[in-house]
Amino acid sequence: MLINTICFLSGMILMRVLQSLISLGYAVNVIKQTQQSCASLFMSSEQGLFEVLNLKYLAMKEANRSNQNIIAQKYIDQLNIESVKKSIMRNYVGTFPEAYNHLLEFSNWEELEDYVERFMSTQKEAK
Repeated sequence: MLINTICFLSGMILMRVLQSLISLGYAVNVIKQTQQSCASLFMSSEQGLFEVLNLKYLAMKEANRSNQNIIAQKYIDQLNIESVKKSIMRNYVGTFPEAYNHLLEFSNWEELEDYVERFMSTQKEAK
């Protein structure tokens, strides 16, 4: 009877330990996939924004705006874009789970671009 109780308790303890390890592995995997998805979303959003801005500048040119006016608008747009990028990264890093900060692959826009390049190159090599 004592042996059965000891075996049962040790089995329960082992099950809990293995369950914790599996849960931790699953959480790490989900966070890494989410990080990749967020990085891809951020970069595709930036590309879309630049396409829209190019259309805006073409429309300004067709509306016979002066080159000085277009250059000034480009400068203003660049300042706004940099501000938005900093806000995005500040919010992303601020909402990242503290327990998994060691998994954070990027904390500013330049690191994000490097991360996406590495991620895309490894995906191309895998194909």
